[in-house]
Amino acid sequence: MRKTTLLSVMGVFVALSPAALAADLPGRPIYKSPAQIVEARYNWTGFYVGGHAGYGWARLSGNDEFGDPGSGDLKGFVGGGQVGYNYQMGNIVIGFEGEYSYSDVKTEISLVPAFGAGDLKVRNDFYATAAARLGYAFDRWLVYGKGGAAWTREKWNVNDGVGGAITGSFDRTGWMVGAGVEWALLGNWSAKVEYDYLNFGGIDETNFTNTSTVLTTGGATNVKSVNQIVKGGINYRF
Repeated sequence: MRKTTLLSVMGVFVALSPAALAADLPGRPIYKSPAQIVEARYNWTGFYVGGHAGYGWARLSGNDEFGDPGSGDLKGFVGGGQVGYNYQMGNIVIGFEGEYSYSDVKTEISLVPAFGAGDLKVRNDFYATAAARLGYAFDRWLVYGKGGAAWTREKWNVNDGVGGAITGSFDRTGWMVGAGVEWALLGNWSAKVEYDYLNFGGIDETNFTNTSTVLTTGGATNVKSVNQIVKGGINYRF
């Protein structure tokens, strides 16, 4: 009987040993750091289409039929559309863009010759460009430059005031450079502001149609055309 009691007591001490007590204690709480939310950076890669509107001005300079130099200034509204593609590598964004713009960049001069009243109108009736773009992205902001080819059509109309006129239309090809800033809005929309410089070099403008009985023209030579445009626009990215 005594032996059984001792064994029972020893069993109690074994049950209350440190290992056994530790097993009965509650475990330490495990604290996890809160998950960090990382906002995705804006990606400029993709095709886009859009529209633009702005103001343009131009300077024409050359020599008349007698070799005397002359110049004139044109100015007016410009508006149209663009289509392009961007590809982003890190912060660098490369791409290409084509633009077509209706133009009302023009000059109108009233003439009062000895034979009656008349007027002179010169107008660039469109601008078109095809350019490569290179930019640097600051998340939703894109600063870029562009450069490429440019085209325009220059139209002349000299009204002699007595029912006749001298008219001419001259297509020009040149080059352009530009720079701008674009901001990504909500969704796939973005807005931009841009400056463009277009140079069409010098050409001889001698192929005029003359229906006037009182005016004659030998045309003009080495007529240079330098154009500048400031515009704002909206793009939708696919």
